[in-house]
Amino acid sequence: MQARLLTTAPEKSEADALILPIFEGQTTVPSEAIALDKKLKGAIAQLLADREFRGKFMESVPVHNLGTVPSKWTVLVGLGKSENLDMVRLRNALQAAGRVLRKRGHRRITVILPKDVAAKASAPAVARAVTEGIGLSNFDIGSLKTRHEHAVTQLSTLSIVGLDGDKAASAAVKDGLVLADATNRAREWVNAPANTFTPTVFVEKVKEAVKGTGLDLKVLEVDDMRRLKMGALLAVARGSDEPAKMIVLRYTNGRKGGPILALVGKGITFDSGGISIKPAQNMEKMKSDMGGGAAVVGAMLAIAELGPKINVIGIIPTTENMPSGHAIKPGDVVTGSGGKTIEIINTDAEGRLILSDGLTYAVKEGATHIVDIATLTGSIARTLGPLGIGAFGNDPTLMDLVRHAADLAGERLWELPLWAEYNGLMDSQIADLKNSSVPWAGATTAAIFLREFVDGKPWVHLDIAGSAWQDAPELRGVPLGPTGSGVRVMAHLAELLAER
Repeated sequence: MQARLLTTAPEKSEADALILPIFEGQTTVPSEAIALDKKLKGAIAQLLADREFRGKFMESVPVHNLGTVPSKWTVLVGLGKSENLDMVRLRNALQAAGRVLRKRGHRRITVILPKDVAAKASAPAVARAVTEGIGLSNFDIGSLKTRHEHAVTQLSTLSIVGLDGDKAASAAVKDGLVLADATNRAREWVNAPANTFTPTVFVEKVKEAVKGTGLDLKVLEVDDMRRLKMGALLAVARGSDEPAKMIVLRYTNGRKGGPILALVGKGITFDSGGISIKPAQNMEKMKSDMGGGAAVVGAMLAIAELGPKINVIGIIPTTENMPSGHAIKPGDVVTGSGGKTIEIINTDAEGRLILSDGLTYAVKEGATHIVDIATLTGSIARTLGPLGIGAFGNDPTLMDLVRHAADLAGERLWELPLWAEYNGLMDSQIADLKNSSVPWAGATTAAIFLREFVDGKPWVHLDIAGSAWQDAPELRGVPLGPTGSGVRVMAHLAELLAER
């Protein structure tokens, strides 16, 4: 998709459709659209006056322009109450509008920004949110359908009216395109069926994606993992016929001796639970258990295009978690690459096992700051619901940067505690650690386990088990299916660290 700021008047914009955001309770046409409304013989003003369009969040009403202007349609989009609007809600409202227009077969979109909408944030922040919202609408969860009910197409052109050619906003539009494309790539991979997206296919997809980006790719095979004594990752992989892989991406654009950010993502391409098998209900969604790994790749691709002056390593341990005669069993003890012994209590707590070897590898590769991201616990989904990323960490400065990055990304993120009183919960009587503990505080105990492998380096753990896949139709402002959660957070974090 191409995107730009446009100084042309809305009524002169050549597009398939115009999008006009309106606040709830607004009864007059925004000044930016008065000339357009005159061409439409007062249709917008009449809808507002008659309260046939109330501006409630996600409400939309299409108006046919009937050949009075170069564009075919004007779509009124509700933003809800003015005091509730932030860039998260603006993104989501425009993403929903974009999906509707795609189903109508439209390709060229112009978004008209009234002054009171544009004033909700800085011009670059608004420009990026608008671009990302429309760009994210280009993802199609039904891409494998052979017949669509609607004429679904790809949006190809976005014009934004109302930011008056602001140079910083123009740069933000370009960044927004990069971030939306990277997020959509992660969503496509998470959406892929597990039979077509094995660890081997994951590697091939990454090889194809990094061509021409300047990213260095290294793939650790099973023999490499044995040499490096990655007993935790190899133990999880034992139950599958698919060989495990560890994908390592490097971005080197920082000064020698400067900070090295490691992004470590869980890449379980299908999670049956292993011997501790999951219930059948909703198990088909466990194809999405590589959401953290996909997010790391997406972030690395975005970072390569955005060009921050920093060194970044992306590490994705990837395997399937399957039950078989070779699979690990509750009661087994495995040894990770850092030398710690781990008692297996529950084979469905496998994500933290493969991440432990990924985190150890990051430390050995010289990482100075570490962020891991994983669809790790049902506990976090029950705690924060389908919107929130749970964040845990050992360094307040890094956590503050991650929070700032989430705000820039338009993602809801909430820090949860690692209280000292809980420190012994992952101790084992027969090994150094156990991989599962008490039935409460599940997200916290998982984070406590992971903290054992970062060697005291500044670290943040992002649990996206709730936010990586949206299946709550009640939340009309968020599209169903994979969300690409975390991609933009990590990309913004790399930029923030580079600026320090």
